[in-house]
Amino acid sequence: MGRRSDARDRLITSASQLFRERGFSSVGVAQLCETAGVNKGSFYHFFPSKRELLIEVLARAWDETGLLGSWEEAPPERPIQELRRYLQELFAQHYADREASGRVHGSLVASVALELGSHEPVIAQQVNELLDREVQAFAALLTRAADLGEVALNNPHDSARAIVACLHGLLMLAKAKNDLQVLPGAEQDLLRLAGVET
Repeated sequence: MGRRSDARDRLITSASQLFRERGFSSVGVAQLCETAGVNKGSFYHFFPSKRELLIEVLARAWDETGLLGSWEEAPPERPIQELRRYLQELFAQHYADREASGRVHGSLVASVALELGSHEPVIAQQVNELLDREVQAFAALLTRAADLGEVALNNPHDSARAIVACLHGLLMLAKAKNDLQVLPGAEQDLLRLAGVET
């Protein structure tokens, strides 16, 4: 077993992988511990339940590129250039994941919402909070773009919500088809939702 100091992170990393590959309900605590190289007692030291672990995994998964968090802190100086960068990095991560695993796993947040949202109120609330954060990050970006005259939008928040919905929908479609070809062709559509003339 590895040092206790990194056991919690190894559990989160293993859970993220297994939940993406198999779903939440199909993965047991014993399998999580075996994959992470952690004993069961250590699991319950860090997490009261598998659901608590899922909440931590979701909190880390909502911002796959790390860019959304930076937009929350301060909208970028060149918002549309940053939006293009975000789409490229997001798509590249999903291509890399497919290369490594042989499968398309799509959006973990959306997958969890579909699997658990109707009968796990605490998880549903967490998913909703993360999606709201994502919308707010995009809204901050688009508001900055509108202020700079890069785009013309009546309501940046509505546009942000549409972009978030489309992104998660595209990733779920890619997962269902096990095919990422829907992503590159969608980039222009997403930019149009942002008010970019393409």
